[in-house]
Amino acid sequence: MSLELDRVDKELLKILQENADLTYAELGRMLGISPSTVYMRVKRLKEKGIIKRIVAEVNSEILGYKLRSLIFLTVDVKKYNKVIEELSKLPQVKVIYDITGEWTFALEVLAKDHIELSDLLDKIGSIDGVQQTSTAVVLRVIKEDRKVIPL
Repeated sequence: MSLELDRVDKELLKILQENADLTYAELGRMLGISPSTVYMRVKRLKEKGIIKRIVAEVNSEILGYKLRSLIFLTVDVKKYNKVIEELSKLPQVKVIYDITGEWTFALEVLAKDHIELSDLLDKIGSIDGVQQTSTAVVLRVIKEDRKVIPL
């Protein structure tokens, strides 16, 4: 579902994706509208599902998560939903992508070290329905941008 956004909505979304810590008064000054209008626009964007949530972006490395990895899985299609349920319980699994090609899923995971990653791989491999895994450790993040520019 696409929603018509005016210039102010688009600019508001751009600003919030850069710094969601701004007050409604600060946003209002930047956009040339009142704080109450900013509040109503943000509320409407949330209600429409355009803004899913406003969260802090945390530096995982500073918190001790030194390894980011991609894990690719093939899964028995009869156990697809059960595998998703079990993967979702693992706190190190940050993203689960359902993908095309030879793999069923691609996971993005964070681990403190190689030992934690090894233990995680053992847990994933023991999930009923997981048939095969392949792991790639991320050496460097060249670009990571989760912002979406409104059309």
